[in-house]
Amino acid sequence: MPAQKDEAVVLRRLDYSETSQVLAFFGRASGQVRLIAKGIRRGTQKAFATGIDLLEMGDVVFIRSEGGGGLGTLTEWRQTEPFLGLRTDVRRLYAGQYAAEITAALTEEGDPHPELFDALVALLHSLASAPPEKAPDRSAPLRNPGGPEAGGPLAVLVRFQMQLLTSIGLVPIFDGCAACQRQRPPRELEYFSAGQGGMICRDCEPTVIEKRRVVPGVAAALSQDAVPAALLAGAFDVLNYAISCAMGRPPKLAAYIAAPG
Repeated sequence: MPAQKDEAVVLRRLDYSETSQVLAFFGRASGQVRLIAKGIRRGTQKAFATGIDLLEMGDVVFIRSEGGGGLGTLTEWRQTEPFLGLRTDVRRLYAGQYAAEITAALTEEGDPHPELFDALVALLHSLASAPPEKAPDRSAPLRNPGGPEAGGPLAVLVRFQMQLLTSIGLVPIFDGCAACQRQRPPRELEYFSAGQGGMICRDCEPTVIEKRRVVPGVAAALSQDAVPAALLAGAFDVLNYAISCAMGRPPKLAAYIAAPG
């Protein structure tokens, strides 16, 4: 099978034996690919090899496994962007890892989403290029940090959540009732149902078992793609709920995003 080349971001990594790694890449043209990197952690007398790190971006050359199943083989890796700024703030690192986790869970191997790849790279650049912050207040949650723009990491995460749901065909309905398919004023849309595919109105809400109350104003903001800083926590919560339902479990990193750090 011929080798393929792509631009990719590392979503997952697992050390395998003393010298190798198993890696999940998200490529712009190839989608998610799982590869074994043999000998990548083998050092020399002059250099210590640590392998490939999570959330790196680079040019990858690989050979897919025969039949399309199992692990392919990494033949070449050239790092182009390490996103070192992520390592200077644990909250931004968690935000990047959260994005990698939900991307790995909700994209299929070999199914490319170039617009989602671009959104992931934009998110990592935004998080990594933020100016240094003051020493964090351990009692303060992520929802109101400083950052590259108003809203900090949470603002770029909310945009990425929406892009992910759009890319996989699960973008929720926020401007009407997903159950009765009628346009409703924002004040009548108080609950979100992943099973119904979006917001549900007061008339439909009593008949829907699976639902989650939404912070007032969030549905209207998400339908207009303009979420003010005061509503970012509520927007993250409802989108994370939709993603959790699609994954069949809550993202592990979500607790570090919404909880005090």
